Amino acid sequence: MVSLLKSDFGVTVNKQSMNERFNKNCETYVKAVLKEVWSEKLANIYDTSFLSGFSRILIKDSTKFMVPPSLEHRFRNSGGNCGGDRHSRSNAGVSIQYEYDLKSGKINDLNVTTAVRTDQKDAGETASNVEKGDLIIRDLGYFSTPVLKSFIESGAFFLSKLNSGTNVYDAENDLVSFKNIYATFKKKGFGTKEMSVFIGRKTKVPVRMILQLVPDEVYDKRIREKTRTNRDNGLSGNLAEETKIRCRFNLFITNAEKAQLAAEQAFPLYKLRWQIELQFKIWKSVFKINDYRKIKEHRYTTFLYVKLILIIVNLQISYGVQLSVALSQKDRFKVISLNKSMKTLKNLFREVFVMLRGNHRKAKDATLYIRSRLAENHWLECKNKKLCFPEILKLFICYSDK
Repeated sequence: MVSLLKSDFGVTVNKQSMNERFNKNCETYVKAVLKEVWSEKLANIYDTSFLSGFSRILIKDSTKFMVPPSLEHRFRNSGGNCGGDRHSRSNAGVSIQYEYDLKSGKINDLNVTTAVRTDQKDAGETASNVEKGDLIIRDLGYFSTPVLKSFIESGAFFLSKLNSGTNVYDAENDLVSFKNIYATFKKKGFGTKEMSVFIGRKTKVPVRMILQLVPDEVYDKRIREKTRTNRDNGLSGNLAEETKIRCRFNLFITNAEKAQLAAEQAFPLYKLRWQIELQFKIWKSVFKINDYRKIKEHRYTTFLYVKLILIIVNLQISYGVQLSVALSQKDRFKVISLNKSMKTLKNLFREVFVMLRGNHRKAKDATLYIRSRLAENHWLECKNKKLCFPEILKLFICYSDK
């Protein structure tokens, strides 16, 4: 670092002075820069007709990883593996809560916390951040009927899987029998069905429940996994009949009207949630955000925030290229591969730096060079028989145009 400062910026500083600069003030400053960067406003990056019935499509998830044991006083871990080797244990771990708008790519939340803070707790503490017209998509870790009720009261919408332990009631306040529903599916040959129901024992939330029958091989796999999970947790391997029956279905709930979100749209739309998992994979494999060595607290946290800044800036560049290409090629629908673009942008760090901090001519040249590199061969390709990300996006753009 000392050598780089001298060669690139003509700044002379010794190693000890450099180390001392990694203090609480440095961490506070870099954290503020991070907030400034992720708060940037962005335009729609795919098509203005993409799910136009919702103002934002907010996808949220968390990623966890271990940190140096010396940070245990600040980042406690529950004793799990925090995304590392399943046999490893640490008393120090970080959780990053990350939420972004699928339509614009704008980040709505980026919060570094201790690993013991659960997703469900985060859901309760950030429920007021949603806005009227938002569609919130999260996994079951955030599931909470009071939080879903608060979304409805805020004029927001949600699409979620149904927690297997949540009670479901009909209009007469009677428990819904999934056994009877399954019998009806088999008798009438249904593949998909939706019902207006209430969920929750204390906080009854009105929802549309969408059911999709799964193949027998999927059902058998679910039963094996639930049985193994029960045994790992010291419980009986015998599953309750209600649990087995629910495994026959994909169960989704939403408060969106049919005109906004048709039943057949719910399943592919929920698959888009996987994009946030892919981003976490890039954070760890490309930017090594989960790598650590024994260094002092403020130096570690500063490095962590700086890596997040670099990730976000590169995401914004990727989305900018996506938007510019989409506008220039309206007859072709292409989606940039974040995995490819982030790898390239990491290698083009000096060009990115010049683009952001160079004089006008150099910045323009660097921008055009980066755009040409990403627009050349950094697009997602569909290589299997399942619906891929571009195909799902195009499906909803087509729906929105009708």
